[in-house]
Amino acid sequence: MHKGKRYYFEKVADDPQGTKSLDQWLEIRAGRTPKSSGDVLVKDICNEWLAHKQAKLDAGEIAQDTWDEYHHTCELVTGSIDKHSEAATLLPSDFAKLRATMAKRYGPTVLGKHIGQVRSLFKYGYEAGLIDRPAKFGPGFKKPPAKVMRKTRLDRGDQDFTAAEVRQLLKTRNHNWRAMILLGVQGGFGNRDVAELSIEVVDLKTGWIEYARAKTATQRRVPLWPETVEAIREVIERHPGGTDRLFVGRRGRDFTDSNAHGNNRISAAFRRVLTSQGFPEAGRGFYCLRRSFQTQAEECGDIIAVKHIMGHIPPENDMSSRYRQRVNDARLRRAVDAVHRWLWPRPFVGEMTQ
Repeated sequence: MHKGKRYYFEKVADDPQGTKSLDQWLEIRAGRTPKSSGDVLVKDICNEWLAHKQAKLDAGEIAQDTWDEYHHTCELVTGSIDKHSEAATLLPSDFAKLRATMAKRYGPTVLGKHIGQVRSLFKYGYEAGLIDRPAKFGPGFKKPPAKVMRKTRLDRGDQDFTAAEVRQLLKTRNHNWRAMILLGVQGGFGNRDVAELSIEVVDLKTGWIEYARAKTATQRRVPLWPETVEAIREVIERHPGGTDRLFVGRRGRDFTDSNAHGNNRISAAFRRVLTSQGFPEAGRGFYCLRRSFQTQAEECGDIIAVKHIMGHIPPENDMSSRYRQRVNDARLRRAVDAVHRWLWPRPFVGEMTQ
């Protein structure tokens, strides 16, 4: 009895050490209504997980499109598994059905990402005390094997652009896209990078961009080609205002909005650019420009400079990256110069020759 109300706790057979019953008693003493694991529904796990991720978003620990991906994962779960099912009673067959549903919609790479997120969702439910045992995923609820991933990449073919293809893309009449394409190929800027790029980190007088990349929280310093400086200058001159984002589309919207799949507007908008320039709609996206940069910039022979420009996060056991305080400007310029020579095989004003 507590304050005139009788409470019943776990059976001794189910809780021989009394740990769950103690937790429930402490919840009662704190004035909260305890939940048994059987009360927690699939939708409750999703809501609690998204609230946890929202707190991370509010604290700046994850980006908006990352949260949108988590939200989409929860939609996939509740679309395949009855959201009113008790989370603790889910069987391997439930997760097998979910995997089959996702496999019909997505290729191996995206499928693997969603499987990892679903596992994270239910792991959170267990660690947060919402369910009293780990989820029974079964032996089949795993990411596609490495062999399948390799075959998928082979079947897909090269995922970069040739120099001629980049030159064709740069014929676009849209000033925003010309600048974004240049940033992609000369500095390895990805979809989120250009969507979230703010005007204040671009110094057109010195020809540098310097900021901490949001995706990896890694400092990034990028020397700009003269062509890129001019393209960005035109973007700024035409900027409608109202936002600190560098790139703003029609009706004053920037490109950070995400669709139902967690992809920002760059993905869909770039497909229209490809089509307008005579490229097939399927096959490659804006991120392939980042692959082009990595491939060609490595020809300079300085992989450290290339990684610094791209904003790659070094592995935890890379002690050299911890001790290295900076990469000098000459090394960074050599990396982007190597790409410029590939794209336009002729000297250009300001190129370093040493």
